[in-house]
Amino acid sequence: MTRFFPPVKTLLPAEHGSWFMLGFPLALGLLLRPSWAALCLGLAALSCFLARPPLRRVINGQRDQAQLRALLAFGGLAATFTSTAFLLSGPGFLIPLACVAPLILFALWADAQRAVRSLTVEMAAQGAFAGLAATMLVASGGTLTEAARAWLFVTLVGAANLAHVRRFLGQAHGLEASELRRRMLPVHLLHVLLLVTSIFLLAGRGSAGALWSGWTALLYLRALLPHRPTPARTLGWREGGLSVIGLMLLWRALL
Repeated sequence: MTRFFPPVKTLLPAEHGSWFMLGFPLALGLLLRPSWAALCLGLAALSCFLARPPLRRVINGQRDQAQLRALLAFGGLAATFTSTAFLLSGPGFLIPLACVAPLILFALWADAQRAVRSLTVEMAAQGAFAGLAATMLVASGGTLTEAARAWLFVTLVGAANLAHVRRFLGQAHGLEASELRRRMLPVHLLHVLLLVTSIFLLAGRGSAGALWSGWTALLYLRALLPHRPTPARTLGWREGGLSVIGLMLLWRALL
């Protein structure tokens, strides 16, 4: 590879969980209301996502012209795709985007400060990513109510999963019992909130809503299971498969 752009591996975010944060709302938005405008917004979000590693290096003062060119290229793509979505759909999608802007700014600030291990920061990032589904829905002609509902469930699903993974990793690393109990509190809170919200908002919308609500109950039960050592590859495939199932169920429930 030439040095005009940096090696591809330096442009890909290393955190596997961040790919879920982006991919889940992007796929859900396209499934619920597919349109060219929604696709453009998804590509704009992907461009911003890939711009994050070079942005971090530039902010940290690394004088690498290849990284700077990559940042400008991804920024240009994001601006082009967003402008195209604006021309195709009008300015309506800017409303949900403005609503999640504080979460985006907070997540970027925390990322620059290297405070990315906090559950609060990760939940804020999840809420920011969930805004993508909302903007895609509005750009495709959906109502703000539909967008808010999609944002809520993507945020709750992601936050509950984050709490579960933090508790799981804490057990794997042999943390003290007091710390594990502390990590268990948000697991209970977020899973119960997801389950109750699903029952009230979706369970009455037919079999798909009831099936989704049952799925959230199973997710809660899974989070309560004791830790069992699992190879990283097996864990990754398992969590990925559960995410795909959850995506399909939530899509049908929100239709």
